[in-house]
Amino acid sequence: MGHKKRKLSDLTVGDRNALLVALDAFQDNLDEDDEDLPSGLLTALGQFREKLEVVKHVSFSKVDPTDLAQLGIRVGPLFLNKEKTTSARALGLTEADNNILSMTVLQELVDLVRKHVSVITEAGCRVLINLLLLRVASTMSDENTDVNIIPEYPIAKTILAENRSFGGVVDFLMAKLPARYTDHLLRNPVISLNNPDLTPITSNIFEAKRDRVDAAIPQVALAAASHCKQHSLPVLRGCITSGEQWVFFIYEAKEVGGLVSCSSEYSIGQHFQDLPLILGILRDWVCALLIIL
Repeated sequence: MGHKKRKLSDLTVGDRNALLVALDAFQDNLDEDDEDLPSGLLTALGQFREKLEVVKHVSFSKVDPTDLAQLGIRVGPLFLNKEKTTSARALGLTEADNNILSMTVLQELVDLVRKHVSVITEAGCRVLINLLLLRVASTMSDENTDVNIIPEYPIAKTILAENRSFGGVVDFLMAKLPARYTDHLLRNPVISLNNPDLTPITSNIFEAKRDRVDAAIPQVALAAASHCKQHSLPVLRGCITSGEQWVFFIYEAKEVGGLVSCSSEYSIGQHFQDLPLILGILRDWVCALLIIL
């Protein structure tokens, strides 16, 4: 009599892990560019892996408000203190010695982008975002401290619930750290930012969104929650932006779940009315000064 066939539902956690290890070894030895590979094999292996995994993985780009509710992450308003908007604007107008990206030059470059770059895709929006982040980084850096921009920063899978993990890529991460670490950070950003000896480092995450900026709140909330858990951070600041519109947020880790507080939407303005304010908040976020709250 042959052995009784087992269903996937009958497998223990140990059985599943053993199969996943064997599957990893098998795929590592496959040449994915081999023309002789049966059509659909890699897809089938991926589907089999998903069925074996006890912890289901969800990409940041696939999350929605129901995920926040299930994880106990609440969303609330972030009120910027009107009395201190003058301070924020002044901070945004601050110039650094010998900085070629002055406010005048920045405005000219923004005008060029508006005239020559299509922003119907997120890639187009990032051209404008790059300018503002570069302005902030260049005005805040000196001989002792650097602010650096890490595009497409990957956040590893992080278990935030008993049977679910989250992970993915954030469009930008800005890191403020001692200047002596800059070269190492720019060459090995993921390794550097996961090294607890490279301190003090502050970081912020930024997500590009072509339109409906606030629709990305669940995405950034899960990215912030994952980053905070990995690095034992109580708070993380960031924003969602199309380049023209900016929504700022603060994520606070709680004993159960978390709280993400989001600002109203701020626009650069056709005549740059709120550009200094946006730049000032960005500087405040990177320094974690919180002078504007």
